[in-house]
Amino acid sequence: MEGKMERKLCSKSDQPLREQNEEEKAKTSGSLTITKKEIDRAQTDHSKPRKDVASAGEFSDPVYKKLARLNGEVNKMTKDQLKAKLTELKLDTNGVKEVLKRRLKNVYKKQKLMKARIKPPGSTKYDYLVVIDYEATCEREVDDYQHEIIEFPAILVDVADMSIADEFHSYCRPVLNPKLTEFCVQLTGITQTKVAAAPKFPQVLTSFSEWMQGHHLGDGHSFAIVTDGPWDMSRFLHMQCQFSGLDFPRWARKWVNIRKVYSNFYQCRRCGIEAMLISLGMTFQGQLHCGRDDARNIARIALRLLSDGATLKINEYLTQSTNRRQDRTGEVENVSPSNPVPSDICSEDELETGDGAKVTDEVKAKVKANKVDSELSSGVKQLSLQDEQDDGIEDLLAYYKLQSS
Repeated sequence: MEGKMERKLCSKSDQPLREQNEEEKAKTSGSLTITKKEIDRAQTDHSKPRKDVASAGEFSDPVYKKLARLNGEVNKMTKDQLKAKLTELKLDTNGVKEVLKRRLKNVYKKQKLMKARIKPPGSTKYDYLVVIDYEATCEREVDDYQHEIIEFPAILVDVADMSIADEFHSYCRPVLNPKLTEFCVQLTGITQTKVAAAPKFPQVLTSFSEWMQGHHLGDGHSFAIVTDGPWDMSRFLHMQCQFSGLDFPRWARKWVNIRKVYSNFYQCRRCGIEAMLISLGMTFQGQLHCGRDDARNIARIALRLLSDGATLKINEYLTQSTNRRQDRTGEVENVSPSNPVPSDICSEDELETGDGAKVTDEVKAKVKANKVDSELSSGVKQLSLQDEQDDGIEDLLAYYKLQSS
């Protein structure tokens, strides 16, 4: 009996030393190592599932301290170590170092929160994403050119299946400038023959609406428009609807600017389609500035973001300009906790915020009355083509000034 008791006491006294040795080994290892003690803690069973973190104070749970330590270890890893760990986890190893780090961190985040029975913050709540990238008439070095949409592509992404479900595509016949400029043909690859045989924009917009109805978008299935920058809706579609005497579609007044999602998620500077693909270890497929190919590649980026754990949600919306000099361009506002999408665009149940925070009753009331006061709106950055300081405006001007290589 004394021998058994002695062995039991020795076993207990040695346990802290063994755990310390395991932790020291983890700290000195060249790659990320999770100690048995951390795993045991993470796997501690709970009698009841925990509530959403936001309801009890964001990041108040001890599991977030563990995640912070893990993130610190991931930050110390070399690119080769990151790729080795991702390979071990049977995950994609393509991309620059920042992309790989974000991918690995998200995997550990999911695992830890799941074990702690905490609902991960944020999620892409839409059933579908509709990726749109218009091509329009243009001329070299003419900033106030009357752009008309000549290519209308849309790629339907099934969020649940993580796949491209369908495509819509049509060329449009321009009216104000029916003959395409040589610069436009060289840039977009769209020929005069293609647009001459195409229907006019109002008919194409009707066909697109029928295509959306066929997929029950907005009527049974939730969806969000995805674009590369704000210009497709705020400039090209806005201008086209005025030229055609059409009401601006409600679905087009809010969208996901994928450049913002990409830069915020991977913590890098905003960049165009090609640069985003390169950073992800991917290559552009098709012809650059071909609307359908651009939209397909944006969809590929969206799918990679979803796979890596990013949340795609509305982050910009359009307001109608009251300035006569800007009447061809709608003003774009950023979505934020203090500046949710107005109820004239979304119903009260669809009100969203940029970071997933809850919208207070006070803000909802002000939004419904379209009277969000200046204090709440002070942080909102107005974007328009007239704003020379805005990040990315040069890209749009260069789009029609530089010939595609």
